[in-house]
Amino acid sequence: MYVLGEIAMNIKRKRVTAIVNAWSRIVKENILTREQAVDILKKSYEEMGIEPIRGSSASPDLYDKDMASLYIIGKLGLAINEELAKEIIENIFSIEILLEKVVDIIKKVASYDELCRDYSEICKNLDDRLAARLLRYIFTMYYFGFIDRASYFEMLRKTYIVLRPLEETVKRFIRFVIAYEVGKKMSENEIKNKTSLNMVKNMIALDIGIPHTLPSTRYIIDVAKHFFEIPQNLVNSLKSENK
Repeated sequence: MYVLGEIAMNIKRKRVTAIVNAWSRIVKENILTREQAVDILKKSYEEMGIEPIRGSSASPDLYDKDMASLYIIGKLGLAINEELAKEIIENIFSIEILLEKVVDIIKKVASYDELCRDYSEICKNLDDRLAARLLRYIFTMYYFGFIDRASYFEMLRKTYIVLRPLEETVKRFIRFVIAYEVGKKMSENEIKNKTSLNMVKNMIALDIGIPHTLPSTRYIIDVAKHFFEIPQNLVNSLKSENK
């Protein structure tokens, strides 16, 4: 039987395969720099005929951002950090190691003021760009199954509270998350029309609990197609209802 959910799993499986293949080459070729690793990661995705995790548009540094996927799968899935020298890991993944540290810090502190008081160096470096990378890092852990949905939503709420000066960046990313979650429901045939889409969208937004983050129907479709196979008749119907 042809199941749309299986296609979504195949997309994810292809991404995992691309990352595992990249790791194989990195270890085999004794790669020492981030630039080399990014190039290998890009080629691995191209060989699989798939793109990394992305939103509705691809940024010029998409593959550098997706080093988070390489790091997370490598460390949590393959235990590569136990095989490679610490110096090599730190040289290739300096950004991801910082993001990992920031995630742990956000779990500990209660506010932005506490963050800046106890971790002044981290606070000085926090801007919209780093916050966006941080949010992508956490999503990557969720996407590949290293944290569950409830824990992920809880982490989003905590990030929103702690990074209050950067709340607009957080809200923009939450729109992406809601679009992803709605896309998942679309691929599972749980959404039939604009009415059910809006119901699901609002329920997910309530579950996350961060205000003013509802994505448009067009944005949902644009994001979802990078993760799921959405029935074309549903896409056409939603677009026509959105006019």
